[in-house]
Amino acid sequence: MPQIYWTAPTLMIASFIVGTLFALGHHLFYASLDHKLASTSPERHDVLGMRVSTQQLNTAVGTAFAFLVRACRMLSISTAYFQILIWSVAKHGTKGTKLVQLDVMTSALQDLIWRLIPTASIITPATLSVGIDVPPPIYVNVPNVDFTSLNLAAPKAEYGTTGGAEPGFPYMYAGPSLAVQRITDAVAAQGSILPVAAPSVNSTWDLDFNGPSLHCKPVSSGFRQAVLANILDYTFARSQNTMQADCTHGPGYTAWHPGQMTPNVSMTEYLPFMIDKLNSSSGALNNDNSHGYPYNDMASIFLAITPTLFSSTSADDWLPPTMCRGKPWYKAGLAKYHNTSTVLRCDVHNSTYHTIFSFVNGVQEVDINVTGVTDTPMITIGEVVAFFNSSNQTDMSLRPQACPPSDVNDLDNSSNPCLFHPLVLSTLSYQAVMHAFTDLVAGMISLGDRQDLQTLITSTTQLSSTVLAEAPELAFLQSTQTQNQNTPPSVQQRAEMWKQQPFTGLVNAAAATKSTLPFQQALEQLFQNITMSLMSAPDLQYIHHFLPLSTTRKCQADIIPYRPNTSSIYYPDKTEVRLSTRENIYLYAASKLWLAYGLAVGVTALIASFGMAAIIANNASFSNKFSTILRLSRGAQLSYELNHADLSGRDPLPAYAKKATVKFSQEQMSKTGDQNAYTLVDREGKDDEREVATQERQSEQS
Repeated sequence: MPQIYWTAPTLMIASFIVGTLFALGHHLFYASLDHKLASTSPERHDVLGMRVSTQQLNTAVGTAFAFLVRACRMLSISTAYFQILIWSVAKHGTKGTKLVQLDVMTSALQDLIWRLIPTASIITPATLSVGIDVPPPIYVNVPNVDFTSLNLAAPKAEYGTTGGAEPGFPYMYAGPSLAVQRITDAVAAQGSILPVAAPSVNSTWDLDFNGPSLHCKPVSSGFRQAVLANILDYTFARSQNTMQADCTHGPGYTAWHPGQMTPNVSMTEYLPFMIDKLNSSSGALNNDNSHGYPYNDMASIFLAITPTLFSSTSADDWLPPTMCRGKPWYKAGLAKYHNTSTVLRCDVHNSTYHTIFSFVNGVQEVDINVTGVTDTPMITIGEVVAFFNSSNQTDMSLRPQACPPSDVNDLDNSSNPCLFHPLVLSTLSYQAVMHAFTDLVAGMISLGDRQDLQTLITSTTQLSSTVLAEAPELAFLQSTQTQNQNTPPSVQQRAEMWKQQPFTGLVNAAAATKSTLPFQQALEQLFQNITMSLMSAPDLQYIHHFLPLSTTRKCQADIIPYRPNTSSIYYPDKTEVRLSTRENIYLYAASKLWLAYGLAVGVTALIASFGMAAIIANNASFSNKFSTILRLSRGAQLSYELNHADLSGRDPLPAYAKKATVKFSQEQMSKTGDQNAYTLVDREGKDDEREVATQERQSEQS
C-alpha cells in the first residue's frame, strides 16, 4: 500500500489553524480599541505614499484581518472538497458518473466559496463602530472660597498693645481687600455670577459650603413711620437751608448704615438723617461705613425708596416750605408719599450654600439653594489679636500660641478676639463682603433745581451703575420722569416730533425698566451672586493656581487640574465632577464577530473533517492541480464518443454529452507495491450505447 502524501492534508489543516488564529487576532485587535478614543484630530499616517487618518488605518487593519481569515478558509475548504470529490467519483467505481453530475459537483465548490464564505468577511469588519461616550466621574479640587483665611479682608494694621499678662499683636479691621471690591463692582454692573475656572468645559459638580447671605425685610410699622418723617424733615430743612423752597425735591433713594448699630442702641439712632448736622462737613446722612465696623456692630444696612419726593406735584414751584405744607395738595401728596414708599432692613447671616455648577461647552449655569440661615444677624469684629509666647513682639519669626479659652468659647463678649480662631476668620471674611456691598449701595439720590427750571440729579451712591437701578421700585429714576410740569421738553422728547423732518430716522427709545424682580429680592440676589463670584478669584480660594496635566486617560484631555493649598488646616476634600463631554470612541461588538467567525470556523472544520475522511478512504491525497486532472482523465472512459468539434471544451455542453457517463479506472497495485498506470475499464456491452449516441449526434446535426 502506498503512503498518503503529506502536502494536501498538511495544507488543509494548516490553513484552517492559521485562519482561526487570524480570527483570534482580529478579535484581539478590536478588543484593544474598544472604548478607546476615536481621535478626530487631523493626525495622518503615511501608508504606501497615501495619507490616512487613524480611524481609516484601524478600519483597514480590521478589513485585512477579515480578508486573511477568508483566504485561509477558502484554501482549507477547497483542498478538502477536492478530496471529497475524488472519493465521490471513486465510490461509483465501474458504474460511472454522468458528466452533468460531475459539472454540478465541481461547480458546488465555487458556489460554496462565493456565497457562504464571504458572509463572515462582510459582517466582521462592521463589528467595530464609532459611538459617543460619557467619561466616568473624576475627583478633583474645584473652586472654593477660603473664608477661613485672611485673603478677603484688607491688610490689618498693628496698633497699640493688648495689655494684660498675655503678650500679643492687636490689629484693626480695615475693610475689604481689593479683590473683594473688584468682584463686587463687576458683579453689580453685570448682574450675574462671574465665570469660574471649571475642571472641564463640559462638567457638573455639587458643592456645599458655609458663606454669608443677605436677607432683607420691611421694617416695623413704627420704625417705618419714623424713617419717612425723618426724610421729610431733612427735605424741608434742606430747602430752608439752601433757600430752595421746592419742598418736594427731596431724596428718592436713601441707604445708610448707622454709626453705632448695636442691639442695645435705641432705634432713634438708626434714623437716616441727623438734622443737627445738616451744615457739618460730614453731612447729615447717618452712614458710617468708610472706616470699617466698630466692635459688636451688626452687619446691616437700611434702605428707603421715596419716589414721591423725586418729582414735583404742584405748579407752585417757588413757595417756601412752610407754605408747601399749607397748600391744599399737600395732604394728598403726603398720603401718596407714605403709600408708595419702601423701607427695608438687610442683614448678613451665616448660611449653608448648596450649589450645582454646570458647564456646557464652557457656558456656566449655577443652581443655588441657601439653607441653614442663622436666626440672628452677624456681629462684626473691629479688632483682633495674635497671641505669642514671648514679650518680644518685634520678632517676626515668633509662632503664635493657641487661642485662649475665653476667645474660643465667648467670642461675642471677648474684647480682643483671637485672630487664628476659625470663627473669627470667617466673620472677618463675611463682614468684608458686606462692607464692599454697603459701599456700593449706601448714599442717596436726590433732585436739585436750576433757575431755568431744569432739574439735575445729585447722587452720592453707586446704585445707578448697578443692576439694582432696574428694579420696578426705582423706575422713577428714568430721566423722562424727573421733570415737573413747568419744565420745557427735553431734546429726547422733541425727537419724537423730529423723526420725520428735518432728521428722518431720528428715534429715541423710551427708557424703561428691564427687570421685574422686586428691589428686596434684587438686593438678596446681588449679594448672593457676589458671594458665588468670589470663586472666580484664584487668590481667594483654597486653590491658588492650576497647571497642565498629562492626559493619561482619553476622557481627561480637557481637564484643568489645580495646585491646591494643602497647607491649610481647613483644606476641603476633593469633589466629584461629572464629565458630560461627548467623545467619539470605538465600540466593539465581540458577540457579533464571534457569531460570524464561529459559524465560519465550524463549517470549515466540518468540511475539513470530511476531507480527511475522504483521504483515508481514498488511501491517497490529491492536489487541486491541472496535472492531477490530466492524469485522472487519461484513465477515464466516456460512454459516448464526442464529436471532434466538441473536443475544444467551450460552452455550452452539448445535449447528447449530458447523458454521457464517465468511468475512471481502478488502481492496480503490483505485488511489489509499485503503482501501475490506469487502464481502460471493461467495454463489454457498451457498443450498443455508442451506436445510440452516434444516432443522436447525427439527428442533432441534421
